[in-house]
Amino acid sequence: MLLINPSINIKSQNKLLSNYIYSSFPTGIGYLACYLRKYNAANITIFDENINQLTEQKLNEALSQISLPRIVGISCLTLTVKRGMELANKIKRIAPDTTIIVGGIHPTVMPEDCLLETGVDVVVRGEGEVTLSYLYDFIKGGNSYYNVDGISFIKDKKIIHNKSRELIGNLDTIPEFPYSLFEKDINKYRDFGSILTSRGCPYPCIFCSQRAITGGKYRYFSTERCLKEIGLLVNKYNQKKIWFIEDNMGVHKKRLFDLVDGIISCGYNQKAEFVADLRADSIDYDLIVKLKKANFTMFVIGAETGSEKLMKVINKKETVKQNNEAIILATRHGIKVSAVYMFGLPTETREERKLTFKLSRKLPLDNVRFNIATPYPGTALYKMAKAEGRLTVLDGWENFSVQYYLMGDIIPYYAKDTNKYLLIYDTLMANLRTYISFRGLKSLAKSTLSGGAVISIPKKLSFNDFIIILRLGAFLLKRFVYILYKAKIEIVLKKM
Repeated sequence: MLLINPSINIKSQNKLLSNYIYSSFPTGIGYLACYLRKYNAANITIFDENINQLTEQKLNEALSQISLPRIVGISCLTLTVKRGMELANKIKRIAPDTTIIVGGIHPTVMPEDCLLETGVDVVVRGEGEVTLSYLYDFIKGGNSYYNVDGISFIKDKKIIHNKSRELIGNLDTIPEFPYSLFEKDINKYRDFGSILTSRGCPYPCIFCSQRAITGGKYRYFSTERCLKEIGLLVNKYNQKKIWFIEDNMGVHKKRLFDLVDGIISCGYNQKAEFVADLRADSIDYDLIVKLKKANFTMFVIGAETGSEKLMKVINKKETVKQNNEAIILATRHGIKVSAVYMFGLPTETREERKLTFKLSRKLPLDNVRFNIATPYPGTALYKMAKAEGRLTVLDGWENFSVQYYLMGDIIPYYAKDTNKYLLIYDTLMANLRTYISFRGLKSLAKSTLSGGAVISIPKKLSFNDFIIILRLGAFLLKRFVYILYKAKIEIVLKKM
């Protein structure tokens, strides 16, 4: 079986910037692969387009090596679904007898869109391991898969949605992550040392699409299993930085303390440093002290806004004050903090954007990023934007990138009475003022991650890097001048 992680829509992100944008390690297809290998004795080939573009020649070669009946699985986010559908249609043309299964967050919440593509046979909704395992056995056995829970398909020209499958209760039934399937490309990944120790987040933030998969239920792998995987990364693969790439690492405090104690007792804190995503309201003195001892060197916090009113609007269930206190506490103990803020939230005023930017300047942040709020399918924000009649979707969802404001003007959502061009201008200006400064340049030069933990600049810049950075600077300047002009024109027209 072939599993594909498709590349981002080429119209969603500047090609020059893509050279330095951090792309998450493809844990999704990795877990599918290890599950199928254990429970179905499947021979799995993985193709990750983040590091290797799947050309037609490579695709032909990969398909020719799959035993019949041939199955291909494609995992899609909103930003990768266009490429995913292109690959599905191409595979059907090359090998029409192939059964093509798509899954991931976007197909889960928009299954009809995927099934209308001629290349797609089945959509897997929700967590994919168990459902795909059933599908694999039915298809390989030449049997009908129409009664499998958790799938959508077309039968007799009608779209059928079978009942949803329950989430996996015991995550340890999922085999250990198959790093061996990715090790041939270890030098191409900036984050090969990625690990997932839990799934889900119980908080109802209106902008988060992960709830479409997890339903807000929080589960975690056993401490013993997690320590074994960390040991593999540290000892076998010599990883000096371990990234905990999960929705919310701090939900269960006792579990987290047990894991950190294990890291210390195994001596992994002497061999590697650790980076984690945490909510501010989970950070306190005892946790900071423990994480510092375990050599956690950076937290990534979704600070979102400097407005207490907007924190309630987005249903964050924490406060600006809690964010600020957590950031200050962590930095006082020598742990860097990377923060992400959003502009363009419902009911937001320009004064609130200015407040957020000023706050980011006052706080002792190692790096920060400002995005325009994006109403991803499956989120409460998406439903809100659609109900207001203010949702704009371009072909292939190309405008559903938090960096799309650098590429085009048709952002997917902006609130009523908001000047769209001023919103784009404020976002662009906030990022430029952050990084064209002593603190910003220092962060870019010294930090492994900058720009709210998405920009990764090589420690040693090549001549080609300097050329790319100069071209990127020229592009940003041109974009800035254009947006400034459009914003001023809109202001004048509004006054007339």
